[in-house]
Amino acid sequence: MSVRVEFLGPLKQVVGGEDIIELEAGTIAGVIEKLNEQYQGVTDRLLEPEGTLHRHINIYINEEDIRFKEQLQTALSPGDVVTVISAIAGG
Repeated sequence: MSVRVEFLGPLKQVVGGEDIIELEAGTIAGVIEKLNEQYQGVTDRLLEPEGTLHRHINIYINEEDIRFKEQLQTALSPGDVVTVISAIAGG
């Protein structure tokens, strides 16, 4: 199933400056795996060594945070939009 993956902000560097990438994946974990095959180092930027999402990375499916779903095992449907954002803190 084809999904659209959007990288916003400084994370675009991880995928060679691409804004939007179309790929086939059934879960968020599958998206990260496919991206890492195309752009080496994606996994290191998005995941902790134990395989959980970095706390400063936010991933949304159709504007819903995966942390409130099944996290990396959240299922995808054809046409879903996955947005990857680096959290920014300030004060």
